[in-house]
Amino acid sequence: MAEMYEVFRFIDQGTRCRQSMDCVEGKLLVYYLRDNPEPEKAVLFEWFRQIGKNLEQYRRCRNGKGYLYLNPYSIVVTEEERICLLDPDSPENEAVMKKMQLRAVREHFVKPVLSRKSGGRLSADLFGYGKTMQFMLAYTEPVPRLTRLEEARMMRVIDRCVGNRKKGYEDLRQVEKDLPEIHGTGVKKVGRMRLFLLCAAAVILAGITIHTAAEQGEMEEAELQSAEEDKELLNRQESEEEETDQVYTAEEYADITSKKLEELLLENTAEGNERVLILGQELERDILRSLAAAYEREERTEEAICAYGRLVEIEERNEMIESAGIRKMKLEAGQEQYAAALLTGEELLEKLGESEAVQELVGEYRERQGEEEQNEEQTEKQTEEQKK
Repeated sequence: MAEMYEVFRFIDQGTRCRQSMDCVEGKLLVYYLRDNPEPEKAVLFEWFRQIGKNLEQYRRCRNGKGYLYLNPYSIVVTEEERICLLDPDSPENEAVMKKMQLRAVREHFVKPVLSRKSGGRLSADLFGYGKTMQFMLAYTEPVPRLTRLEEARMMRVIDRCVGNRKKGYEDLRQVEKDLPEIHGTGVKKVGRMRLFLLCAAAVILAGITIHTAAEQGEMEEAELQSAEEDKELLNRQESEEEETDQVYTAEEYADITSKKLEELLLENTAEGNERVLILGQELERDILRSLAAAYEREERTEEAICAYGRLVEIEERNEMIESAGIRKMKLEAGQEQYAAALLTGEELLEKLGESEAVQELVGEYRERQGEEEQNEEQTEKQTEEQKK
């Protein structure tokens, strides 16, 4: 059922752009895709372009200020099947904004650490743009399906948006130029990219649907790692919106996840095994983040160091690699293991390419290590003199 939303309207005036507000009838993108899982491919790619254009127009109207809220809940599909950006400051959209504050939504669609450079706001919009396109591809069966070449190009575009490639985008208009043109009508089998996107969407939707909106404090504590099938996840979302008092314990989360992974393994298929690998790796990262934090709080330092070290090895996002690595370095330095901290810093710089925060710590710990070595030399000299 369509609802009314306050959205932005943009009017181009030469090189300038004027913004106005409008109240439109439509559906949030996340619900539209649920009800219309087989859009025309040309329509889907036109939406990609409309989203990028809206972001670019918003930034021009706000003197370069980023939208920062882009995700499947912040996009409205009108009755004319046009894309509009939700106004996050409108009181009429307050209920939607609460959904956007769910931890699962923030973790998957909001860039964790903004760049220290001037392009930080653009980086945040690009990250949300890439993740939203990934979600839209994962949750639809375009007609006709994407060709392998189109899948490869979209994977490259998404990677450049979210920062998984060294060469990222410097302008939102660059994304539009890289989006593939639609050719052909043949139906292709589901490829590796499609499988990856479906699994990613399962984790995202599980995180969105299991949280309850009744307890705001519990939203910050709860974290879902269920991998239910797509249709089951949507049914659960509808049920949860009607019964917001449903709460899952940590033990129930673990049981649901364990059973699902076992079911996939019992299928004994290449697709099932691939999903176990992808979901298992995602779970491992989430579990390690929680374990590392808990170990550190309980002052179980060596175990925390090991957990952060494993996170650095398997994490894919540069921001998370940097965060885990810095925590590991600080814990090692706290134990006066400066050589180990410096080695960790060197590994981080090799992985990240550059990091101002890591370089500062490396410089600081080198100085401390030098002071420690000097103190040891002085102690040895004093000991030798005393013996004489």
